[in-house]
Amino acid sequence: MTTNAPSINAGLMSQIACGDKDALAQLYRLLSPRLFGIILRMVRRRDWAEEILHDTFIQIWQSAMYYDEQRSEPQIWLSHIARNRAIDYLRKHENRCCSVDDISEAEEGFQAPLPAEDVHQEARRLQHCMEHLPAEQRQSIALAYYRGLSQTEIALSMSQPEGTVKSWIRRALTHLRECIGL
Repeated sequence: MTTNAPSINAGLMSQIACGDKDALAQLYRLLSPRLFGIILRMVRRRDWAEEILHDTFIQIWQSAMYYDEQRSEPQIWLSHIARNRAIDYLRKHENRCCSVDDISEAEEGFQAPLPAEDVHQEARRLQHCMEHLPAEQRQSIALAYYRGLSQTEIALSMSQPEGTVKSWIRRALTHLRECIGL
């Protein structure tokens, strides 16, 4: 982890699980900009992203007791909650892409310059790793993580068998883990 990334430890998660509102406020101060960036990139609407961030922290408050430090770091677990809330919101509002143009637009998000508040070493490293993926793997990851599409929806959008898309995503995630050093 870089020094620019917020440091969230398992103890803070334990405090939240025990009902410590100050710990939740501390987590919000540390992590809300990062989670907001993830959400905004997926939904592309500031008003929706603000609502989803609010829902995310409610979900964190309600499910902190389920956090298991043996399975992942707090930031990863919390990022998954934010991502899943954004996916739920997109599905609820039927705001999904289905055309080849939308696939290209989702992929371009990886080449677009990041906002100044999000520029840090981890983002540059991820962007570098994404650029070295084969195009179909990069597109699959972009549609899954930035558009919130399921593997079935990606297969339909890309006119590919679902098993092929699953393999692309699995290989891409393996490459990204190795490239980033997780």
